[in-house]
Amino acid sequence: DGASQQIYVPNVPGLASGRYSVMISSNAQVVAQAGVAGTGTTRFSGSYVGFSSGALTTNIPSVAYNFAGWYSMISVQNVGSDVTDIEVEFYCVDGTTGTLTATNVQPYASHTWALKNDMPVGFSPSTQCDGSAVVSSSSQPVVAVNNQNKPATGATNTFEAAPAGNDILYVPSLSNNFSGWNSALTIQKLDAGPTTVTVSYDDGDPDDTCSLTDAVPSCKLYMPNFHNQVGRFGAIITSSGGTNLLAIAGTTKASEGWSGATSAAPSGSESVAIPNVSKNYFGWRSAINCQNVGSGATSVNVEYSGYASDAYNTSSIPVGGSVQILVFNETFLPDGWQGGATITGNVSGSEVICTVGNSRSNAPIPGDWTSQYNAYIK
Repeated sequence: DGASQQIYVPNVPGLASGRYSVMISSNAQVVAQAGVAGTGTTRFSGSYVGFSSGALTTNIPSVAYNFAGWYSMISVQNVGSDVTDIEVEFYCVDGTTGTLTATNVQPYASHTWALKNDMPVGFSPSTQCDGSAVVSSSSQPVVAVNNQNKPATGATNTFEAAPAGNDILYVPSLSNNFSGWNSALTIQKLDAGPTTVTVSYDDGDPDDTCSLTDAVPSCKLYMPNFHNQVGRFGAIITSSGGTNLLAIAGTTKASEGWSGATSAAPSGSESVAIPNVSKNYFGWRSAINCQNVGSGATSVNVEYSGYASDAYNTSSIPVGGSVQILVFNETFLPDGWQGGATITGNVSGSEVICTVGNSRSNAPIPGDWTSQYNAYIK
C-alpha cells in the first residue's frame, strides 16, 4: 500500500517501436502516471495521469497552433468495446474555428494528431490559434491528452482532457518569476452563454477577471502581466451564474527551456496519492505543491513509500492557502531514491489537492527536462 512500480516502455519484451495506448487493470485500487519524452538533439518531456473512465464528449482547455511557436499534439483513446469515429473542434480566441477527424478507431486504440504536421480543416498555414477544443465520439467513450510543445526549444506542456467542469476550481501552484518560473493560466467555459471568471490568489494580490462568450470561450492570464507580486502562490477560480469551467496552469522556466502543466481541480480529499517523486534519481528532483481547499485550516502529513517512520507534518495551511514540499531536501531520503508519496490532511474531513513537478539539472542535451502532473484523490 502506497508503493509504486515504474515500467519503462522501451524495455517491455516483444513490444515493437511505435506509439501505443495502454490499459492497466488490478485486483486492488491503483493510480497511474505516464511520462513521455523525446531524446533526439532536443529534449521533450511531459507527464499526465491515467483515466478511470471515458465519455462521449471531453474538453481540452488549452490548444495551440503556431501560437508563439507552440503546437498541440492531441491523442484520443477509444476506451469502449466497439469502433468509433472521433472529431476534434478547435475554438481560437480570435474567433477562428477548425476541425480534425478520425474514423474507425479500434477499441482501446488511440489516434494522434500532431498539429505541427496536421492542419485542422478551417485553418491556414498562417493561422495562429490560442484557444480550446472539444473532442467528441460517435458511439464509444473516449479519453484524450494534449502534448503541447514548442519544437524550437523542446518546451512541453502535457495534460489531460476532462468531460466535465465545475463553477469553482483550485490551482495549488502558480509562479511569477519564482526562481525564474512563470505561469500562464488558461480557462475554458463549458456551458452556453456569457460568464465572468474571477481568479483570487492566496498571496493577497488583487483578483483578475475574464469575460467569456460562446464565440470566445477561453482566456489566458500570463502571470507576469497580471500578477503584481513576485513568488509562488495558489489560486481559486470561480464563474458567475454557475457556469462550468476547466483550467490549465502551464509554467515555464525560459532560462532552462523547461515547461510543464497541470489541471485545476474542482475538489480535494483528505488524502492524495502520488506515484512518482524523486531525489536525484538519474538527476531528477521533485517538488510537491499542496493547497487546502477545505472549510478550515489544516496541516498535512507527508509520507514516502518505505519511509513511514520518517513521516512528518507541515505547518498549518489556511483555507485556500498552499505549501511547497521539496523532496530533494528531505534529509532522510537517500540520493537516487524514486518512489511514491501520500499526503494526508491532519483534520478529519479536510480537503487537499496536490501537484508534482519533476526536473533534471545538468542534463546531457538541451531542451525540456521537467514534467508536472496532478496527485490522485485517494
